[in-house]
Amino acid sequence: MYSIKQVSEKLNIQANAVRFYEEKGLISPGRGENNYREYSVEDISRLEMIILYRKMGFSIEAIGSVMAAHSGDELLNQFVAQYNILNQHIHTMTKVRETLGESIELMLNSSGPCDDILEKMEKTADIITASNEWEDKWNFDNWASHYDADIRRGGQGLDFYVHYDEVICCAAGAAKGKRIVEIGIGTGNLAAEILKRGIRPEDYTGVDQSVNMLREAGKKCPGIQLRIGTFLQLPLGDNVCDTVISSYAFHHCSHDEKILAIAEMDRIAEGHGRIVIADLMFADENARKEYEEKCSERAKDVLNDEFFGNADEIEGMLKAQGYECRHERVDELIWVIWADKRQSSCNY
Repeated sequence: MYSIKQVSEKLNIQANAVRFYEEKGLISPGRGENNYREYSVEDISRLEMIILYRKMGFSIEAIGSVMAAHSGDELLNQFVAQYNILNQHIHTMTKVRETLGESIELMLNSSGPCDDILEKMEKTADIITASNEWEDKWNFDNWASHYDADIRRGGQGLDFYVHYDEVICCAAGAAKGKRIVEIGIGTGNLAAEILKRGIRPEDYTGVDQSVNMLREAGKKCPGIQLRIGTFLQLPLGDNVCDTVISSYAFHHCSHDEKILAIAEMDRIAEGHGRIVIADLMFADENARKEYEEKCSERAKDVLNDEFFGNADEIEGMLKAQGYECRHERVDELIWVIWADKRQSSCNY
């Protein structure tokens, strides 16, 4: 056991700082017979993490949240929790900055009060709320180790994996350029197919919200870049890839989330970039109703449990972001849509 003086010397911090972290509930040292604080090796390790988080700019509240939720976790999961908080903060601040900039521009170019400003701020608040409230409702971490076996098994109510290999090949063939970002990389099956076609592992980035899925993808595709993230908060800068691609994942976003997700995909794609989405969808609402009338009750339950979209609506979302769309229908349920950013008509 260590005294507060020994701890402060060991970690090169003031004793008052150690007491402050105790007051905030971040550490709970024991007490000796003389009622002096006694710090264990675990207490010191916890203090080291607190100091690291503080140096990285995290608030006391954020540190408390991470350490309370992940106190018994391995270091990787603690870092993932920290990463998620930071990524969420970056996206929130970026959205606020964009909206404030646009509001300032509106005010500078308007002689009187501008009614659009409040609407713009409210829309930004809604986007931030929707992005921050996204959660994993499908328990992908536990599914990762047997995902590949499960999709080959079939008989799950909707046979949208029946032509899985064909879908993966079709999606891979739609990718263009040298730099690829895949959202919802899962166990890395699409990545492995694209890498066969000459893409260098270091130019391929896989994003997933599941640590265990990323682990499986890393085993299958050594050397690729792996990032924790979601459709709504991609942990990447602007204009970083030629193609942003996703397979069998877009249906985890609701209708409104799909709009936000496409905006995020557009943000990370180069000005001439491409978006590729392979997923279960219907041609339009009439096609969906026709399918529901003839499908089994089990299949209908799966349809109602997910957010399967309509191709015409998804292409409409892409067109609203300035994309020209093409598609291929692989079977009754699966479509592959690829969309290229429309080139500006301006000549310089």
